[in-house]
Amino acid sequence: MAEAEWRMKGHVPSLDEYMAVTVPSFGLGPITFTSFCLLGPELSEEVVRSREYGEMIRCVATCSRFLNDLRTYEREEEQGKTNSVLLLAPRYGGSIEAAKREARSALAASRRELLRMVVRDGGAVPRPMRQEFWNIYKVSHLMYSEEDGFTSTSRETLRAANAVVHEPLAWRLGGKIDSPAAAASDKL
Repeated sequence: MAEAEWRMKGHVPSLDEYMAVTVPSFGLGPITFTSFCLLGPELSEEVVRSREYGEMIRCVATCSRFLNDLRTYEREEEQGKTNSVLLLAPRYGGSIEAAKREARSALAASRRELLRMVVRDGGAVPRPMRQEFWNIYKVSHLMYSEEDGFTSTSRETLRAANAVVHEPLAWRLGGKIDSPAAAASDKL
């Protein structure tokens, strides 16, 4: 909503203003929570409301936002949309390459912060759930590492999407969901 208002009013937000709006709008909060409810173990309200849980969502969503923006800035510029790379470019005299370097640096900082939370001992979020946050980051990385995987029609992206839709899930001992191939290999 805010992004549409910015465009209609011709407002160019600061990077902080842009990130404050677009990181939550990336939608990873509801996606993550729903995934966790399906994967188990049960999450208490205390865990979901904890600062650590919120920080992990923020880190994953920030990483995903920068990954997306690094792949979509050209299309979004053509469409007159705002993007972190496009917002950073004026700091460097309009240099997109310098803006991309800064976006990659911010991405790396968020990724390090997430990984630090994932591997540390203790914390409000159980270790298996912290690992799932890392897995969600890896999915975003896969989606945006080579291209804009959200709008892509490449063979690899289509294969991965078809596997999600058409490959049945198999339950593994311990309540984990895995592919039939992986579940079969565990029985060997």
